[in-house]
Amino acid sequence: MINLTTITAVTEAAEASHFPVSATVVLITGFIAAATLGSIAWFRTDPRAGWKKQQGSAEDPQASQPSKADSAGYDRGIIPAETAARQKREGSHFKETPQSGSYSDTTSGYTVDREGLMNNYPIEPEMYVNEPGDLKEEAQALEEERAREVAEVNSAEGNKGPGVI
Repeated sequence: MINLTTITAVTEAAEASHFPVSATVVLITGFIAAATLGSIAWFRTDPRAGWKKQQGSAEDPQASQPSKADSAGYDRGIIPAETAARQKREGSHFKETPQSGSYSDTTSGYTVDREGLMNNYPIEPEMYVNEPGDLKEEAQALEEERAREVAEVNSAEGNKGPGVI
């Protein structure tokens, strides 16, 4: 801790540098007060700030995963009424994307935000094509046709056509 000897040494250094002694003492006192108040405020904070067991310790592997209710809002400890009502209404399906049981995957674009709201970004599945797999077959046919054209142009026989070489 800072004692009278330290303050005296700083005061003498301030006199040597032609800095006002009173300003130096005020600065030192202010720094001590700020450090003291900051440490008191830190000790009085919620225990989650650093006094509990660290999450994700080897003893409790489930501790690293916050529950859906804990992360249901953007403010710690405050869950909006709308989110709480949705959580109660949806039960175990809260913050879960729907699972598609059919052949066509219609859930590719679903995302769930921190409050449990679901967004369905448009990802067009193959169900809009006449037969599933048509697009893949068409792309493969175009690739094969392009490969034939490239092989034809780059043949060893020349086939460069009429003209001066």
